[in-house]
Amino acid sequence: MATYTKYTAAVEPLVEGDNTGTAAWKIALALTTNIADTTFVAGTTDLITGAGYTQGGNACTTTTSAQAAGTYKLVLANPATWTASGAGFTFRYAVLYNSTSSIPYGFWDYGSSVVMSGANADTFSVVLDAVNGVFSVT
Repeated sequence: MATYTKYTAAVEPLVEGDNTGTAAWKIALALTTNIADTTFVAGTTDLITGAGYTQGGNACTTTTSAQAAGTYKLVLANPATWTASGAGFTFRYAVLYNSTSSIPYGFWDYGSSVVMSGANADTFSVVLDAVNGVFSVT
């Protein structure tokens, strides 16, 4: 099971007006992360385009963005599946970021490198929690 970690720099824009309900969200794949990052840069923060991956990652549609009883919850639909081709690609992290503001919000650590074989047309899907959301704020 992948472990979710928030980017520390996302806290301030979250409480100072980064509209998470209307933002465009994406999940990108990366070999490394830095929880102090303040900006997501396609092709630098994540993998470069090639072998079945497109830099910048895949879009996630907002399912719900609501507050109830003092707790705000963002629920996103799963992004499209990646299918390796050619030489394939390797990653360890799935990075959630607001592509409207280029602010990274969190990442899932899969614990070790995930090798995607292009020869086997390996597929990888990030499965998001449709009940508890990708994050909540109380």
